[in-house]
Amino acid sequence: MRDTDFADELLDSLDEHVAVLNAQGEIVAVNEAWKRFAQENGGAAKASAPGTNYLEVCRRADGGEGEDAAEMLHGLRSLLSGERRVFALEYPCHSTSEQRWFVARATRFSYQGQIYVAVMHEDITRRRLADDMLRETEATLRQILEAIPVGLWTLNREGEIVHANPAGVRIWGGIRYVGPEHFGDYKGWWLHSGLPIAAGEWPAARAIQNGETSLDDEIRIECFDGSSKVILHSAIPLRDAAGGIKGAIVLNQDITARKQTEDQLREANAAIEVVNAELQQALAREQRMARTDELTGVSNRRHFFELGKQLFAIAQRYQTPLAVFMFDIDHFKRINDMFGHQIGDAILRRVAEVSLEQTRGADVLARYGGEEFIVTLPNTTAREALAAVENIRQKIAGWDEVFGGRTVKVTISAGVAEIAPPDDSLERLIQRADHALYAAKRAGRNCSRLWAPV
Repeated sequence: MRDTDFADELLDSLDEHVAVLNAQGEIVAVNEAWKRFAQENGGAAKASAPGTNYLEVCRRADGGEGEDAAEMLHGLRSLLSGERRVFALEYPCHSTSEQRWFVARATRFSYQGQIYVAVMHEDITRRRLADDMLRETEATLRQILEAIPVGLWTLNREGEIVHANPAGVRIWGGIRYVGPEHFGDYKGWWLHSGLPIAAGEWPAARAIQNGETSLDDEIRIECFDGSSKVILHSAIPLRDAAGGIKGAIVLNQDITARKQTEDQLREANAAIEVVNAELQQALAREQRMARTDELTGVSNRRHFFELGKQLFAIAQRYQTPLAVFMFDIDHFKRINDMFGHQIGDAILRRVAEVSLEQTRGADVLARYGGEEFIVTLPNTTAREALAAVENIRQKIAGWDEVFGGRTVKVTISAGVAEIAPPDDSLERLIQRADHALYAAKRAGRNCSRLWAPV
């Protein structure tokens, strides 16, 4: 395969919109994703085609749309002049039917003595919408905390007050910033015994120091304005992701009218739980979107590279074997054309299921793009990886299954490569597996090949 053919295949495999500019800012190459986006946006098609000066496109857009186009134009010029090597810009690109956001990344590089700039536009609409939803949820939580008639205080690991809502300041008749060693400055007595509360006995101190949760302790306090009140006093430790204590939440409620106070406290706790659940759901959705391929349920390309680079570094550090195999479904476009995309999607999901069944828990399986999958196998030689992918290939080739009421014959082709220490990279390892995959295709498909140097 010629270098130009490989570059074209690589560019076209990317979901991002990619264009390559020469030293004069003219577009010399674009991938299929760039072409599709240009066609979907009507008049942008001609302005984004090879031979067009992209600097001129940005300059004209600057005259109509403002700061984003001007910043893009300035960034590209600084790349072409050598002032910088990389440039990135996040910008909105809304259509008449939907809101969209993109991030543009541009990189300067040289090839055969000529200067070029690679421009990539990535659709970040889903992430942006998830971020907006998360911010709205956090704003709602802040509004609730400010509005509830319950005193709410958050303390850090040192016991210092980080936040106090208006109700808390009102109940105590003011605010005093002290650490746990000075909790004795707060004057309080246990209501059931009348004994004074020592510094280390305050529920907040026990929550921070011992991880204890105290709920609805009845306490008589002397407020900072000199008044006396009986309150329900609660303290809950705040924990980080590792389970360590990072502070505490303290709730106070004036129980002069006990029944009314109890009802208000239940409402406040319920409101906090609802908002917290919404926040956790938003975070979980964002994490799933960032890691998982929506159709097949396996890792997506970005998550694969995150994990793959970690496994690659471990293999290099400890000099252990590491293999990668890539495979794709033979003549998948023909299957889609003959049987429809619904059956094509069902086949992709079934191929992912079979692959998961035939790989280990330590292996990383991902959908690399389209009908192509990739697997990283730690502590595995190329020969062992070849046996693994052969199991997958034979399982799929032996299918006698019906998709959507129609029997479909499915086969795969695969390529295998192994880490080559000491000077290697994950990208070169994947490239070798890809070369082996194309060797399998040239050999007639429905087979697996080990990478071998030419």
